[in-house]
Amino acid sequence: MNTELRIKEENRKRHKCSWFFHPSPFTLHPSPRKGFTLIELLVAIALFGTVVTLVFIAYNRVSSQIFVTNLAYELALSFRQAQSFGISVHEFSRDGTDTFNVGYGLHFDAESTGTYAFFADKGGESGDALFNGSFGVSYNASGCLSATECLNVFRLEKGNRLYKFCGVLPTGDGGPTAPDVDKNEECNTLSLPSSNPAITYLDITFLRPNPDATIKTNQSPFGRQYRAARIYVIAPSGEKRIVEVSNTGQISVN
Repeated sequence: MNTELRIKEENRKRHKCSWFFHPSPFTLHPSPRKGFTLIELLVAIALFGTVVTLVFIAYNRVSSQIFVTNLAYELALSFRQAQSFGISVHEFSRDGTDTFNVGYGLHFDAESTGTYAFFADKGGESGDALFNGSFGVSYNASGCLSATECLNVFRLEKGNRLYKFCGVLPTGDGGPTAPDVDKNEECNTLSLPSSNPAITYLDITFLRPNPDATIKTNQSPFGRQYRAARIYVIAPSGEKRIVEVSNTGQISVN
């Protein structure tokens, strides 16, 4: 009898322990996989490289747009400075002589797409509204070579340059943002239409008391008149901006 009771007690204890240590159906078992496979790693690297490339391209494009837009506004400010000097009777001093009867303007030369000159037309009311000089003779990329009328030289940097500069004829032009077929310009290159002659320089001058602009090119001695001057600037990426000065003195950036 004692033997039977002892066997039953041992079975009862064994059953109790096996229930206590029985694994739960909800027990989490570690996955036998560890880390990435080679294919997964290669795909991740390819995706990362694609994203970086797209970001780099977008950054370069946006940076180029910002630089060329800033350049266009700097050019517009140069025009505004010339206009301010011209109508505010800014004193001009050369060789110990001071005079207020002076016009001020900007000169663009076909020999240089990386510079333009800020000048004073000493003749004033009786002057010719022209810069009496040229690139390589009166100024270069380093600055003024002659102090006769050249006041300052502006350089275009970061690969930006003058795409072209134009005198806009009085009729037949749809404006700076119009398609090329609707423009009527005489430019240093790529005149529109192509039958228009090319110009070698462009001078825009302001003289008191009016804010109006006097626009002249090498075609002016032949009676050519212009209703506006149009300056195209271009970035290395091909982004363009246009600065236009009307003969009424209005300055705009497009």
